[in-house]
Amino acid sequence: MKLKDGILLMLASLVFGWAVSSANQTQPTPHLDTPKVVIKQDTILDVNGKNALFIGDSHTAADYGWQHQLCKKTKMRYLNTAVGGKQTYWMLETAKQKVTEYFDYCFIYGGANDMAGNRPPMRSVKNIQRIVDICRQFGVTPIVITGFDPITCVNVAGRDIYKGYPQRYAKFQKMLIDSIQGAKVLKTHCISRTDCGDYLCHMTGSGHKKMCNFIISACRFKVY
Repeated sequence: MKLKDGILLMLASLVFGWAVSSANQTQPTPHLDTPKVVIKQDTILDVNGKNALFIGDSHTAADYGWQHQLCKKTKMRYLNTAVGGKQTYWMLETAKQKVTEYFDYCFIYGGANDMAGNRPPMRSVKNIQRIVDICRQFGVTPIVITGFDPITCVNVAGRDIYKGYPQRYAKFQKMLIDSIQGAKVLKTHCISRTDCGDYLCHMTGSGHKKMCNFIISACRFKVY
């Protein structure tokens, strides 16, 4: 090979290499799809103007108790039928008379008096279930409240008449959580012994406030 031809071949190789390199630099980078991260958020429920029914015993009967505070904060209208000392069979009869299409929600909080009277927990749970079923027949959303933790909040030491009551009440609450169908069941163990006004834990103002706020949060209700 002549020197001239060798130089030409070398120059051609350099030009070809430069062209390939330039082409690689200007060629667009392939697009890679970036997976989208979807964060699921619970819907905040605006219940302003909705109608609520409360069925229960003394733990719901206070004039300015948790039920009043809940509706004041969420702007719901309400009817409170709770009466101190009543048991779940009375609550069931009340539901038969009061639950109608007018109501959007029904809050059901009872069973403490049943357990204090040593009634079989399952019988009381069945009464609550029947109230839930009535609500669903009328298109009312039932919300069952278990109540405070009786093991830590109730103090019946030295009162033989209430022997075993905290344990029965705790068993009843667990059965509500495990067996009630068609309702939102809230385990409302949100207060402490210091929020109780007596040995059976009728709530003080702080207890009612905590109960109200817990239910609002658990139900994802909008507050005003």
